[in-house]
Amino acid sequence: MIAPFQKYPELTGLQSSGIKLLIFDLDGTLLDSMNIWYKVDVDFLARFGIEITPDYTDMVKRVSIDDAAQYTVHRYNLPVTPDEVKDSWNTEVREFYRESVALKPGALAYLTAARRLGFYMAVSTALTRENAYAALRHNGIFDLFDAIITLEDLKVRADKSTPDIFLATLKYVNATHPALLLRPSASLVYDDVSAATGGAAAGDFMTCAVYDSIGSGDVHNWDAFARSCDYSLYSW
Repeated sequence: MIAPFQKYPELTGLQSSGIKLLIFDLDGTLLDSMNIWYKVDVDFLARFGIEITPDYTDMVKRVSIDDAAQYTVHRYNLPVTPDEVKDSWNTEVREFYRESVALKPGALAYLTAARRLGFYMAVSTALTRENAYAALRHNGIFDLFDAIITLEDLKVRADKSTPDIFLATLKYVNATHPALLLRPSASLVYDDVSAATGGAAAGDFMTCAVYDSIGSGDVHNWDAFARSCDYSLYSW
């Protein structure tokens, strides 16, 4: 899938500043998908008479589905196992990622422009590998990326509040392009959750806040989030 070429002065500005690798989150950043997860969480917790809270959403957005399920059971002392929680979630979202999930408006044109300008591009996501691959293929952009790394791919247990996934992504890109030897400071991480950009910044990556009404919260949270990053995008 190729979008009409558009010029993005900010992308050429990134090139001038030495950025060579763009690393993208999926849920809430490239994908217009946070509403489905919000609905899944609301519906699931409602079975136990529990209302969802913003801090819960922030936590489960940045961790693997296994850790999110375990956290949910322990936080609310639920009479189910983490595997049962995970299975319930997966049943609801699997078809969505295979057949329905859409890119955020303007994301395809932005990605296409970045690729044509010569940026290396990668994905670092808390989504399962199955759902990440399905979403990228459904939207015709799987082949745009030099690396697709999920928390499932890490050899250590981590979430996106640490730099592990971003370092693993950079290591993969460098391994497949040996002449690059890119450093974190030449890599820009796009994410809609401040804990994730904080994790990237801890690894010396450059960061870009991406607005999402669920991931980033209300306008006051967004303003603080945007200020905490090197760059910000309210929309693609």
